[in-house]
Amino acid sequence: MEPALGHPFDPFRIARLKTELAALGAVTEVGFAAGGAEVARLQRLAAELEALNPTARPARAAALLRGRWHLVYASFGLLRRSTLAALSFGALPRTEVDVVEIYQETEPATGWYDNVVHLIDADGLPATLVVAGTYAVRDDRAIDIRFERALLYGERPRIERPIDPERHPPLLTRLSFLDDGFRLVRGSGGSLYVLERLDPAPMRWAREA
Repeated sequence: MEPALGHPFDPFRIARLKTELAALGAVTEVGFAAGGAEVARLQRLAAELEALNPTARPARAAALLRGRWHLVYASFGLLRRSTLAALSFGALPRTEVDVVEIYQETEPATGWYDNVVHLIDADGLPATLVVAGTYAVRDDRAIDIRFERALLYGERPRIERPIDPERHPPLLTRLSFLDDGFRLVRGSGGSLYVLERLDPAPMRWAREA
């Protein structure tokens, strides 16, 4: 297998870089507690791994994209204490919540591309927020993501609200590394997302709960 960028395929180096990135993600609490030194090292390791990308056309690699992915690290300044509005592109109220974990679910057969947030509400009750979207392939290495609605469910009645497409147009996202268990994504402004696949074929998607 020859990496997309022409570097010799080195599975041992790839495995080491993925392990280091996952460990740094844990140290920084997925980015909630990231400091300057950790961020610099994460960016350096990510760049090394991107140069070894084994998938020439990641945006079209449906079998590799499909599944439930756990967010290992995000560079955009995650806040443990947030609001439903901030997490749902303004679709839900500005109710304060505590973020527990963040996942992403991708189903190429339907075009689904969902952010899934496990959280604790203001009354201490667990809930799940699904920011449901779809994606379209822009080119071999990039996709356009449009988030369309927010779903909130848990111990309270289910809430579903649309996301304003005029205020939130499609997001161009580049898949800079992809294999059968790890994915690096570059968003607008160069933001970095590191994800690890937990399940390539979930029995049920979060949006269907």
